[in-house]
Amino acid sequence: MNFTCFLIASNPDVQAKVHAELDRVFGNDSARPCSKQDLDELEYLECVIKESLRLLPSVPFIAREVQQDFTYRNYQLLKGTTAVIFIYFIHRDPEQFPNPDQFDPDRFLPENSQNRLPYAYVPFSAGSRNCIGQRFALLEEKIVLSSILRRFRLKTRQTIDDLHLSFEVILRANCGALIELEKR
Repeated sequence: MNFTCFLIASNPDVQAKVHAELDRVFGNDSARPCSKQDLDELEYLECVIKESLRLLPSVPFIAREVQQDFTYRNYQLLKGTTAVIFIYFIHRDPEQFPNPDQFDPDRFLPENSQNRLPYAYVPFSAGSRNCIGQRFALLEEKIVLSSILRRFRLKTRQTIDDLHLSFEVILRANCGALIELEKR
């Protein structure tokens, strides 16, 4: 959520679209809890969250054991080998995500996602070992972010380069992603 807030704060045009969607769904009621119907209507906020997870995935890499011998781009991978999969770099494939370092939530609008390869975007892993809580995590993030953004505008003086990312088990900003809150 911190990275999502940071990216929203860094992109005022995106923040304006999120605020417009929140105003449409919630009106002037900044205190009302989110309903299931509200969450379903927050389509652009979901695109923002997905794009944030594409650029700054919570888990930047995973390791998996190869289950059967296979060849990939002239490399032989043998059964039992541990393969390290760098989600951070998979999400920057320019064939799947043109201008891959640009923050563009519109990539996740239905009409822009339909021809994307199924394993081009895997912030929660994929296949039999994917995160069983991914739907819950997305809903939780929509609830918390909608509560914050109904009340505040986000600002930051940092750039993404200022974060000095640390690729640990969880992706972290060594300096912290600093965000200012301004009442709406």
